[in-house]
Amino acid sequence: MRYVNFVMQGKGGAGKSFISLLLCEYFRQEGRNLVAIDTDPVNPTLSSYKALNCNLIKMMDNAEIDHRSFDAIVEGIIESDDETHFVIDTGATTFLPLVKYLAENDVLDLLHDHECEIAIHSVVSGGGAIDATLSCIEKLFEVFPKQKIVLWKNEYSGRAEKNGKPFEELKLFKENQDRIYAVPTLAQRIGSSFNHDIQAMIERRKTFSEAILDENFGLMTRQRLKKVWSDVSTQLENMAL
Repeated sequence: MRYVNFVMQGKGGAGKSFISLLLCEYFRQEGRNLVAIDTDPVNPTLSSYKALNCNLIKMMDNAEIDHRSFDAIVEGIIESDDETHFVIDTGATTFLPLVKYLAENDVLDLLHDHECEIAIHSVVSGGGAIDATLSCIEKLFEVFPKQKIVLWKNEYSGRAEKNGKPFEELKLFKENQDRIYAVPTLAQRIGSSFNHDIQAMIERRKTFSEAILDENFGLMTRQRLKKVWSDVSTQLENMAL
């Protein structure tokens, strides 16, 4: 069995690459065979983390998906060793073209037929970006009616709620509840220190495991990062990806 994790969201800055980083780091921590792939043509963030040995693949050609490039990714997954875990970080600008490519070519069905377990991860961003992120998630439900979808609540910039209603009480969630595999949360924390620490870690392109051991980060910064990572890794463990 091979495990394929697509991380997809059409709203830029929602935290998609950060979630890809979390998945990669969790699989590495668990000692699993990881293949990280960055296909973001505008902000190839994941591939800038040296510790992940991530593959950067050009996906776009004149605003269209370069089918040959993605064909190669799909064929590489199918031909890979068993028990390999793939994390594919996709760009906001490639969201709609990639959804179209996956649907028109029945890529998910093909991967299932070749003993691949697939999860699509997307992001519900708190604050003013919630409408844009919900629109993209609605598109995923529409195009992939049989697919397991993991919805991450990114509350670093505000709670994932609309008109005072939390995400779990919104119509989109209730109508698709049986399609949602899990709802892990990047929790909003009191004060700005946690967000500042995570931003510093991202700017230095450090994984959590690197930053926690790096004395260039302050003692309390490392303690807060350790707390965040413990929370996230526990949620991932409970999801049994």
